[in-house]
Order: sequence, then C-alpha cells, then structure tokens
Amino acid sequence: MVCDDPRVTRSSRRLRDAPPDRSTGSDPLQRAADEAARLLRADGAIVYLMAPDGDALVWAADAGISATPERAWMRSLVVPLGVGMFGTAVADRAVRITVDYPVDTTFAHAWMTDQVVRNAGIRSMVVAPMIVDDERIGALGVYSSQPGVMGEGEATLVRALADHAAASLVAARLLAELDTSRAELARRVDQERTLREITAHLTMLRDPAEVLQRIVDDSRRLLGADDAHLTLLAEGSEFLVPAVLAGDTDEETHRWLAAMEFPLGGGINGLAASERRVIWTREYLADPRIPQAPEDRDVAIRMGLGAMAAAPLRGPHDEVIGTLAISYRDPRDVPLEDQDLLQGLADVAAIAVTNSRLWEDLRASEQRYHYLLTRAPDIAWQTDRAGRFTFLSDAIDRASGRAMDSLIGEHFMTIVHPDSRSVPEEAYRRLSVAPFPEQTYRFFLQDVNGRPVPVEMRAVADVEDEEYRGAHGIIRDLREQVRLEDDLRRQASDLASARERARLAQELHDSVTQALFSMTLTTRSVELLLDRDPDAARQMLGELRELEREALAEMRALIFELRPANLEQDGLVQALRTHAAGIQGRVGLSVRVDCDMSDERASLDVETALYRIAQEALHNVVKHAEASNVAIQLAGGPGLGFRLVVEDDGKGFDPAIVPTGHVGIAGMRARASQIGGELRVTSIVDVGSRVEVTVPPGPPASVGDTPAGS
Repeated sequence: MVCDDPRVTRSSRRLRDAPPDRSTGSDPLQRAADEAARLLRADGAIVYLMAPDGDALVWAADAGISATPERAWMRSLVVPLGVGMFGTAVADRAVRITVDYPVDTTFAHAWMTDQVVRNAGIRSMVVAPMIVDDERIGALGVYSSQPGVMGEGEATLVRALADHAAASLVAARLLAELDTSRAELARRVDQERTLREITAHLTMLRDPAEVLQRIVDDSRRLLGADDAHLTLLAEGSEFLVPAVLAGDTDEETHRWLAAMEFPLGGGINGLAASERRVIWTREYLADPRIPQAPEDRDVAIRMGLGAMAAAPLRGPHDEVIGTLAISYRDPRDVPLEDQDLLQGLADVAAIAVTNSRLWEDLRASEQRYHYLLTRAPDIAWQTDRAGRFTFLSDAIDRASGRAMDSLIGEHFMTIVHPDSRSVPEEAYRRLSVAPFPEQTYRFFLQDVNGRPVPVEMRAVADVEDEEYRGAHGIIRDLREQVRLEDDLRRQASDLASARERARLAQELHDSVTQALFSMTLTTRSVELLLDRDPDAARQMLGELRELEREALAEMRALIFELRPANLEQDGLVQALRTHAAGIQGRVGLSVRVDCDMSDERASLDVETALYRIAQEALHNVVKHAEASNVAIQLAGGPGLGFRLVVEDDGKGFDPAIVPTGHVGIAGMRARASQIGGELRVTSIVDVGSRVEVTVPPGPPASVGDTPAGS
C-alpha cells in the first residue's frame, strides 16, 4: 500500500550538523545504533525519536550510512506514525520485520521514504519500538542491502537493544530533571533569604500545609487584618479555589468557601492574578474597579469584607499559581509598605507551594529512576579510585547470585572469574591513566557457585580536577546472547547437513539407481539371447560388467563424500586431492590442488569444516558453473590460521540474487562460522566464481574437539 502522505517531509533543521545533546541521551542512542549494526553485521542502523507533538518521528542517531546524500535525507525525514517501517512499528507498539522493504505491502508506504530507501539500497529490515512505562519513545531499526536476511533472531536482539536504549534515554532525562529540580530549589531558597527576618521560622517547617497555614495566619497578624486566605489556581482551569483559610475559621465557613471558584479577572483575587500585581481597595463592595459577580457579593456580605488587598503567588517561571489576600471589616487604606510585605509573604507562599510540588516531582522522578535502575537487565556499578564498589544495582544478584549489599566495599576483581582476570585488569589500568579513555571489554564474571558468566562491561572514568577519582559504567549479561548465537549456528549447521543428505540422495538416485536399473534391463536381455544368439549374450555380459564397475565406483565416491575415511588418517590435504581426483575421473573436470601447509595438524573439526566447504564449492561448480577448470588453494596451520580458496572459470552468478532455496552458500558460511572463520563469495558473470575461507590462528574448538590424528 503506497500513500502520498503530505506529512512525510524533510525537516528544515540541519540535523546532521547538530551537536550531540547529552541532556536528552543522544550518546546512549548513538551507542545503541553502533552496537545494533555491529552485532547483527548489518549495513546500517537508525534511531528515530518521537517529535514534540507526538504524531511523528524525527532522526536521532545512525550508524553505517556512508553515502552523504542518503545520510542527509534520512536524517531530515519527518515520518508520521503509521507510515513506513518506523512509523508502523511505533504505532503498533510491536517489532516489525520485512524481508524486502520496497515490495512489502504489509505497511503504508510514502514516496519520500521509499525514495530514501531506494537510494540507500535498503532491502530487509527489523524495527523495534522503544517503549518505557507505556510511553512511546521512538524506534531502533537495523537494515541490510540483502533481501531476506532479517528474521526472528535478529528481531529478538534488536528488541533487547531498543529496550536498553529507551531505558538509558529515560534515565538520562530523569537525571536532567533531577538536576533542574535541584537548581530550581536552590534559586527559590536564595530568593527566600530576602525575607528571612520575617519568615526564618517558617523555613524550618517540613509540612507544606503547615507552612501555608503559618503564612496565612502571620499575614493576618503582621498586617493587623481581621481575616486572611490563600487561593490556588486549579490545574488546567481558569479558576482560583480557596486552599488555606485563617486558623480560627469555623468548619461551616470552611466547607462553604471550599466549594467556591473565583474566575481570573473576577473579584479582587481574580484581578490580582490576571494583572500579576498587588490589588487593594478601601471598601470592596463600593469599589467600581473590582469586577464582581453575584456570588462575589454574597461572599463579601457573609464575610463582612471592608478593605481588602490581594497579592499574586508567582511561580518559578513568573506564572501565577494563586493569590494571598487579607481583609478588614471596616474601610481603610492599605499602605504601600503593607502591600510590599503582603507581596513578600505571597512570594514565600509561592516558594512553599513550588518547593512542595518540586519535591513531589523529585520523589516521583527518583522513584521512576530507581524503578528503571532496579529492573534494567544491565548491572549499573561505581567504584572508588582503589577499585572498591561504592554502588551496584540489584541486577548483580541475577547475574552472579550474590547480593548487592555483600559486594559494596569489595574490590571489583572479586566478581571476576580467575580465568579472565587479565582482561579487566588491563582495561581498568588504562581507564585510570590520562586521557582516561572509555573502555569496553568482555570477560567472565564468577557466580556464587564459581561458574563463569560471559559479560560485556562499559566503563567511564570519574575525573575531578584532571585527577582520577574512580569509575562507573554498566555490565551486560551475555548468556542469552551467546545462547541465541549458538542456536543460530546449530540451525545453520543442521540446515547444511540436511542439504548435504538431500544432495547425496539425489546423486544416489541420478547415478547408482539408474545404473542398477540399466543392469536389470541388460540382465533380462542376456536371458533372452542365451538360446537364440550366444555371441550377442556374451557381448551384453561385457556391458553388464562395465555397468557394475561404474556403479561400484559411483557408490564408493558417494560413500567417500558421506564420510571421507582418509580425512582423519591422512589429513585434509590428501582428502582434498582424493576428492579432486574422483571428480576429475567422474566428470572430466580439470581440478588442480595447491597446498602450502605447516607440519602441525589442525583439529578434526577444523579439517572437516574446511573439507566440507571445499566439497560444497566443487559440487556447485559441477552442478551449476559449466566450468572447464577449477583451482583449489590451501595454506596455513593452527598457529598461522588457514586460507582455503576454490576458484573456477565457469559462467558465474550474481551473489545478490541467489534464488530462494539455494542454501549452499549459507551452509558454507555456517561451517566457517563454527570454526571462527569468515566466508567471502565473489563472482563475475561469464568470468567465474571464487569462494574464500579465512580462519584466524587458534580457531575456537567445539566441545569434545580433538586434534586430527590424535
């Protein structure tokens, strides 16, 4: 479905030139994009955040986008909710996967986003919404230029990264709110000092209701008034409501006034609030300057109001949040100094109200931050300059089985497994030396039972006056990630094995079964010719023997492919030469094998994987390439690493459009990954193809792995 949505626009801001905004958490978002692209080996990753109006998404961070025009377009897009992969994922609050973006009809397209997708070469993509406490923060997307490479495994990892990025962003915002709240409190306290001679005793009171009651009572006492009251602006309305009355007001009057509402601009309280200054009158009911509704006159008559004065309560941004008023039963003047004192007391009341609200907001922010911190999957930590823990989040218990309280004051190495101590020791040493670079490294924690737990740590130095004071950071438990990666490798291996079995079954049907059928027909012909034409029968027996030899050779070749008996005994080089000779004898293809190997044998798992990759590559050449020559090059050893190349002069192919179901390349890549190697396939149409496998020195051995020939 394609829509021409006019809301999909390019932002007029030069977002790509804007500096990182640390207060909004741009750094965590950039790290999320970088990690997503790296962990999924994707072509790129993008983070979009909700725009201030909440109806669209704007760019926040990206990784892997190298082309300047595409990067500029992508960073300037404004994407409405419900449009494109990002808008759909956020609107649906669900992870979205597409195997081929340009032709996917499961979400609404827009011409501008599609143009950017085409220019950037985006095909498959996973987008996960960033949601915290049911609030939509934005979305993290990872894409590839290859169709069909993103699936549920990638979606799970992107979802985890999106959740962590959202939590980090909200935590950063909460910290910023905390700093702002504290700064506001400090500013208001400084203003309060100007009236300390009058209100010093009030600042010692902790209960805001008690503070406001004292202000109202002291206003009446200090100004010699007969009554006093305080109103507050009802949230989201244009009305002032009585909040605090003088302490000796009777209960019936309390209930009656509590039901009143004074509109802004109406009555003396509404006039003081709307004009943002002290308003006073010698005689309330007789003053034409005071707008009075019928209910205002009722209040004035019942309360016996004569002279009055009202001062606005001004909030931290000079907004009016209420009024403080005094009244006299008889007409009289209100001197300027009394007006100033009333305004000063109103400012003190405003401070009390604002502080109360700020403290409530602060407590709520701290509760939200503590909630995120205690429930985040990562372990937050902090150490002093000696490396002793001064803070640990509750997640340490989930990762190691050790309580947070038991580790405070302990050295950080107490949680590190003995087999991997050298890595964090060296990283921590570099962290404490100028210029104090941020460190990211992997090692093993030690759980309460002594078992290793794979983790990744990010550490930042705490520096004061260019002097190292300690460090802080996060530790991420990698057990689930390792398990998912192992599952993916096993699935790829199982798929490759299944394909090999299917191929061998097809070969058995195409060669041996056909040969046996031909032998059956030839035997029947011999039976018919024995009596009538013995010479012809003898000739047919010769053909039968030839068919038997061919079938036997074919069967031996297939059995060798199933498990080359000489691989474990004679080694990889001899097995490749034997297999090459077999193919050359069977199909007439010229296969040259060049080897430059060290004397030391690799493990059987490594040799088997390299043999199977070469076998699969040769099979593809025989079946698809129509080649005349094939060259196999093998070099290296366990201490040097390995390099295997299979190159042909066939018709070639386009690796980007390999038909669905042809999983030979995927199987070879899975085998290379199992031994820590990397597979690269290159091909030029009408020129030939090249399969290259590189394995670094000392590739990781599988469980139960043994050296070949041991």
